[in-house]
Amino acid sequence: TEHEAGKRFKMNRMKFDKNNMSLRAVDKEARGFTYFQVPDADKVNPDSSVTAILCLSGLPKDLVASVLAHEATHAWIKLHPKYDMRNPIPPQVEEGCAQLIALLFLNDGLDPAPPLKNNDGTGPSDEKLRQYFRFSIETDDNDIYGTGYRKAAQAYSKVGVLTLMTHVVMYQNFPTV
Repeated sequence: TEHEAGKRFKMNRMKFDKNNMSLRAVDKEARGFTYFQVPDADKVNPDSSVTAILCLSGLPKDLVASVLAHEATHAWIKLHPKYDMRNPIPPQVEEGCAQLIALLFLNDGLDPAPPLKNNDGTGPSDEKLRQYFRFSIETDDNDIYGTGYRKAAQAYSKVGVLTLMTHVVMYQNFPTV
């Protein structure tokens, strides 16, 4: 809330529970914590805003989840208090980070996919679809999305997600690792 602006909250890492359609805490000992900082409206760039995140309907649920994670990364960047619209982040850097977050969400943000056939038995299982979505991100040969993802993943493996994303917002490039 505006009364807590600028305050950092230590929270359990969360995972989306598809059965209850809600977030639940992940085992503290296995996953640790994450931090959320309430944005300070006075410090946010007034020219930067996010009005909507859109996604096509009818897509497989794991693809929707990864698309929303990707798009939420763009929103996080644009709403960050240090984001400067006059000095935009190069597409390879921003899209690479968004692809990294989408992959991390496919890996750790969803409940395990059942290995059996999908609900109506006519297509690939959720597990095979998720495996394909991860493979598509990891092997994309596009310079902006694929190379960007690999550079983001390399930086992430050295400095972690928060340091990576903060560096990208502040310096418009990947940290040197």
